[in-house]
Amino acid sequence: MSAHRFTFFLPALSPETATFDVGGEEHHHLARVLRLSTGEMVSATNGRGLLVEAELTSIDKQRTIARVVRVLSDGVPARRVVLAMSLLPRAHFEVAVSQCVEVGVTDMWPLVAEKCHVRTWSKAAAARIEKIAIAAMKQSGRAWLPSIGDVRSLDSLAKDVASGRYGRAVVGDAGAPALVADARTGDAMAIVGPEAGFTDAEMARLVAAGAERVSVSSNRLRAETAAVVLVAALARAV
Repeated sequence: MSAHRFTFFLPALSPETATFDVGGEEHHHLARVLRLSTGEMVSATNGRGLLVEAELTSIDKQRTIARVVRVLSDGVPARRVVLAMSLLPRAHFEVAVSQCVEVGVTDMWPLVAEKCHVRTWSKAAAARIEKIAIAAMKQSGRAWLPSIGDVRSLDSLAKDVASGRYGRAVVGDAGAPALVADARTGDAMAIVGPEAGFTDAEMARLVAAGAERVSVSSNRLRAETAAVVLVAALARAV
């Protein structure tokens, strides 16, 4: 599959879909920006693991029609990788979301920690983050759209870590031992603090719940960079 192939996001797409049509912004981008023509190949995904290859059969002023040629993939990710990301200034948080989608995150939870400068999470913010996640999924050729959960408190997060339902949990800490792979397989969770880090009490709460303090670089990383490196490492560790 071409690295530059245009991808549609079609939530209703199924393995039985023979043809599909798309209008709106995606049609405009395909027809007016990319200037694709009938006979060219595109991809489409439902964001739940299904990715198909399709041939453009009709492009008019209002919509694009494509015929499904073959199924490229249809399955869930090899492991669930959850990112609990402390709220950051909007631009920084959006970078973390976009790049973590590219490297394999499957679920994202906004987190409010004591040192967060941003402490609110609105429906508008959630809608914008979902739009960014969709764009990153399409750009990277992934077929899995991460779910964006409701904002979490640290106590709520610690209870989930203690439950063990999300597998190995690691929390970024510049002064901790380096992250190393282990024999465990299955799901994993990356926890990233705000720009000023977690307080000692918050870190102790997470460690007491079962999270591992780990570092991913000998350099001091921005929170959004640490999130991407942690997610990438956990997504690869299958």
